[in-house]
Amino acid sequence: MRKPKPYDYSDPRPPSRSQKKRDSSALQVLGGKLAELPDSALKRLALPPRLEEAIREYKKLSKHEAKRRQLQFIGALMRETDTDPLAHAVADMEAGNRSQAREFHIVEALRTALLSGDESGLEDLVALAPESDQAEVRSRIRMLVRNAKAEAAKNKPPRSSRTLFRLLRELRAGGALSQGEAEDNEGDEPGDEPGYEQDDDEQDGHDAPLKTSF
Repeated sequence: MRKPKPYDYSDPRPPSRSQKKRDSSALQVLGGKLAELPDSALKRLALPPRLEEAIREYKKLSKHEAKRRQLQFIGALMRETDTDPLAHAVADMEAGNRSQAREFHIVEALRTALLSGDESGLEDLVALAPESDQAEVRSRIRMLVRNAKAEAAKNKPPRSSRTLFRLLRELRAGGALSQGEAEDNEGDEPGDEPGYEQDDDEQDGHDAPLKTSF
C-alpha cells in the first residue's frame, strides 16, 4: 500500500476533503500516543492547558465510544498547536523505550545463560570492567550464580538472581561498579547455609558476598 502523500501547505489551493481526513487521523494518532505517556512526561512537554486537560480526561475514560469522541476532540485541539515538537518528543521517547526494552532482554538472556551453567559470555562481561576489578567481578558473578541456584532449590526469594541482574546491567552500562554496589558489599559475611559457597579467591576473607536486598 502506497504511503499517502503529505499535503503541500505552500499550495494556494485549499486541501481536499481526503487530505483533511488524513490530517485529522494523523493528529488523533499523535494524540493517542501522547495519552499513553505518563503524567511526568506530559508535564515536561509543556502542552497548552486545554490540550493537556483533554488528554488527562481521556486517560480517565473507560468506554470505547467515549474515548473515541474524546480523541477526536484532542485531534481538533491539536490543529491549533505546533505538533512538530510533540511528534519529535514522542518519537524520541518511543525510541528510548525500545532501546531500554532491548537492553533488558539482553541482560536477562545473559543471566539465564549463566544460571543454566553457560559461561561462554562470562569473559566478555568481565572484560567490560576496569582491569583492576576483573578478578573480583568474575568471582562475584560466579558466587551470585551459585547463591541464586541455592535459593531456587530451596524456593527462597530470588535475591541473588536480582542482584546478579543489576550487576550485569551495570557492567554493560559502564563497566565499573557503582558506589552503592560497592557499599552493599561492606560488612557482609559469607552465607553459612549449604550451597552458599565462596570462591577460592574469597576464602581468605578479602571478598564477601553482596547483600541481596532488592
